[in-house]
Amino acid sequence: MESFSERLIHLRHSNNLSRKQVRESLNFKESTYNRWENGSRVPDNETIVEFANFFKVSPMYMLGISHLRNGEEYLLDVLENIESEDTIEGTKAKFALEEYRKEFTA
Repeated sequence: MESFSERLIHLRHSNNLSRKQVRESLNFKESTYNRWENGSRVPDNETIVEFANFFKVSPMYMLGISHLRNGEEYLLDVLENIESEDTIEGTKAKFALEEYRKEFTA
């Protein structure tokens, strides 16, 4: 399980942002932000939610509890798990995934 600091660093890098850009966007002191990134401190719940909103991920992802970044990834994961079932639900899931892929991966 990744720690908060590991997720924070990963999200910052994947968004091509510097420490300064993130902390200034969220109005944090440099020393405070650095402690979060180096893992010596974990922010309070309210701040975790601020980070989650900023990076468009769930607070559970920020904390390393979930491997799914957000609700959309969760929904896709569920659909992919039932897509292979030979049931009406499996057929509906397959159709929903095909439509999603047409719209968002074109």
